[in-house]
Amino acid sequence: MSAANLQGPEAQSYWWMTSGRDLSPDDSVRSGVGWDGNPFEYSFELKNSSDTQAVRFVVDLSPLRPADETNPLGIKNFEAVLGALAERTPGFDDTWYRSLRDWFVHAYRPTAEQKKLVAQVGYQMPMILGFDISRRLPAPDTIPVMAKVYFPPCFTAAAEGITRWEAVRRGVLRLPDIESHPNILRSLDLIQEYLDTKPKEYENGPRYLATDFVTTEKARLKVYMRHPAESFDDIWDYYTLGGRIPGLDEDKDSFRELMAFTSYNPDINKAQSDQTHYTAVQRKMTAIYFSLSTDNPMPAPKICFYPANFADNDEVIGQGVDEWLQKYGWNQRGKSMTDRVQDVFTHRGLHEKKGIFTFLGLGRKEDPTKKELSMQTYVTGELYSTPRP
Repeated sequence: MSAANLQGPEAQSYWWMTSGRDLSPDDSVRSGVGWDGNPFEYSFELKNSSDTQAVRFVVDLSPLRPADETNPLGIKNFEAVLGALAERTPGFDDTWYRSLRDWFVHAYRPTAEQKKLVAQVGYQMPMILGFDISRRLPAPDTIPVMAKVYFPPCFTAAAEGITRWEAVRRGVLRLPDIESHPNILRSLDLIQEYLDTKPKEYENGPRYLATDFVTTEKARLKVYMRHPAESFDDIWDYYTLGGRIPGLDEDKDSFRELMAFTSYNPDINKAQSDQTHYTAVQRKMTAIYFSLSTDNPMPAPKICFYPANFADNDEVIGQGVDEWLQKYGWNQRGKSMTDRVQDVFTHRGLHEKKGIFTFLGLGRKEDPTKKELSMQTYVTGELYSTPRP
């Protein structure tokens, strides 16, 4: 049987017994980005104010295949990419990156300490790089991307014996000249005020702190929080920070509908009965992220949920997204999301199973006082679960 005809566990076994074994030993850690261990995730962004779609992707460049046994939390691969971007990206600024790198990256530690942190945290991913793709070159001999970096707070939290939220908070407060950005500090305080009303476990919800490679006046900070929600109302309470971000309730029904159209059920107890093998990164159904900017005194929130926990297949999810977009008049002149994703990932039909669609994100775009919503549809290519010749 050819590799192209293999599916599911058989495909994974085939890959790891052939190409995978050539690249890594049996105990190799897989990437936490794709649910099947592959290091890529892509997304389409749509806005209710425009028919133009943006394209983004993230990549994990951790030294996993082949493994770096001496420096498992090393960032050499990441910095090689950033070096090239610095030379060919107009306005590239790594001021905040360097500060956050010094706090969240532990490549300077002895090998034994790095391996201990990896064992404590459960994965080996010191950072992720993301890229917003532009439709035009900003100037000759440049690259049409804006880069961003995502730092997991888990290693620092483990090393310092603090919660992941405290690791995020301290990372922000360490940023150079952060006092000159009072709106970011105000947004950080609003999140802290909300967490102070919740059980301590909420402080271990943060998954990433991200920032852009632009000047500090334009840069944003994004805090991605896993959410131990048990109902839609719990999710909404977190999204609004218990009402601290005003004016969001008018969107509430549209969020419910997107979840319903894509077969998502926010009851976490039902999701936990599903034995599908998700990575530690994606085991939680719901994530909330808050975008902190220098322009706004309140964070702009977005809800990211994982309909594949419930949907029968990817086609159901894609059709649900399209139904929602049609109802609210989004993407009227564009190709349907179902067709767009199927045209990109041709290795199988969307109706066959689930796994290509990952998260769906919906929320206010940068300024939470404005009514502009944006949606991100996250997809992955199943590079390891469905190998292609």
